Amino acid sequence: MQIEEHPDPTWVAQLAGTAPSVAQRAIEEGADDRRLFRHLEREHRIEGRSHYIEIDAPLELFALVRLRRPRHVVEVGVSSGVSSAYLLAGLARNQRGTLHSVDLPKRAPAASRGSDRPSWSIPEGRSSGWAVPDRLRARWDLRIGDKRTVLPLLAEELDRVDLFVYDVPHDDPKSLPEFRAIDRRLPARGIAIVDHGSGGGLCPSLKAWAGWRGATPCRRSGTGLFAFRARGSRSRRVAPRRTGA
Repeated sequence: MQIEEHPDPTWVAQLAGTAPSVAQRAIEEGADDRRLFRHLEREHRIEGRSHYIEIDAPLELFALVRLRRPRHVVEVGVSSGVSSAYLLAGLARNQRGTLHSVDLPKRAPAASRGSDRPSWSIPEGRSSGWAVPDRLRARWDLRIGDKRTVLPLLAEELDRVDLFVYDVPHDDPKSLPEFRAIDRRLPARGIAIVDHGSGGGLCPSLKAWAGWRGATPCRRSGTGLFAFRARGSRSRRVAPRRTGA
């Protein structure tokens, strides 16, 4: 596991509505938390993992939490919990807010060993978010289950979702109902981030969702991460049942 080398303050500034210099300071605050990075690195090393599939911008997530001070963050896809840890670290610094995570853990095939184990798999004896430090778990609401079922139920419980992070493979238009469930809770200036995989392009569902909210998705440089900040109040426009995908 390696620390993020080239975070994107311009992307953070655009989403947070602040100056790049302010975004840069928030990113540096996250990077200075060497205690957190050493813990995550150690946990992955114990499991024989030199790397792990995670979102490409943990420091940007930390910075957005610090700058936007959300009450409710919803994350879909946890894996070992690197992104979860940085989101939780930001909430801890803010001394407010809850991270609601949804995950359906996947195990490695029984025949795989050591370096042959898929990087996305949960190690034997571990569970979703296994690398997250205990000291950061007080603000964590971790829910295990199929996102297609759990996410709409979670949206019914919350009065708002200030930051939404969708870090799972997805096929269009199957992701559209999940985005629609969150849209009802996304307030003005709420932020939605969707990972399309390394180098992946913008999916039709996210493009459509951003359009409903009067926004244009912006890309985190060098990655498949696209995000938008919602304009106006909660969308009153009727979301179409399907895209052209």
